[in-house]
Amino acid sequence: MPTLETKQKIIAAAISCFNQEGIANVRLQQIADEAFVSLGNMTYHYRNKEAIVQAVWEQWAAEQSKLLAEFRILPLFEDVDLLLRNSFASQQNYRFFYLDILEVLRAYPELVPAHQQHLNWQIQQLSLAMQFNVSRGSLQGLTEVDFQGLSEYFWSQLDLWMYRQQVMGRPTDDFDAFRTTLWKVLSPYFSDMGKREFEQLGAY
Repeated sequence: MPTLETKQKIIAAAISCFNQEGIANVRLQQIADEAFVSLGNMTYHYRNKEAIVQAVWEQWAAEQSKLLAEFRILPLFEDVDLLLRNSFASQQNYRFFYLDILEVLRAYPELVPAHQQHLNWQIQQLSLAMQFNVSRGSLQGLTEVDFQGLSEYFWSQLDLWMYRQQVMGRPTDDFDAFRTTLWKVLSPYFSDMGKREFEQLGAY
């Protein structure tokens, strides 16, 4: 089996195991069994669990970066809605990461600098998108100071939504609830143009 294909199988198996059991409860043998490879073969590619977690994080970050890179080209309301749909799908694929983020970062502190840098980049892209929507007239009532705070709040509602749902005993696979939560962050700033554009989405 080609090396790249084997590595992809191992990462997919690790994500599946982490989602089912939580990252702290998964042993290397479980990942190997899920991937249908021997433990020796797996450790040839990833010498330990830390290396697997690092590879999973890199895959997640690359996917997130691609979503935002595509989004920032022209972040109209329909593109915001598409970003929410794609972000929700990503959260379902990497459930363990969103539900156990503090546990992951405490257990693997080597991820912290890169993760923080990635989050700051995400927030910056969201801020630029909001500025664009103010300039085109779909959002109003925001100053230069507001962009950063609102972007951080939007990010927190997006990234921590699943964790909050889990803690409160609510479904974590309800896209409509997720979508509604995020649009409510922006709706107080809709201009008349923004309200019309939002209504055309049929988001509620």
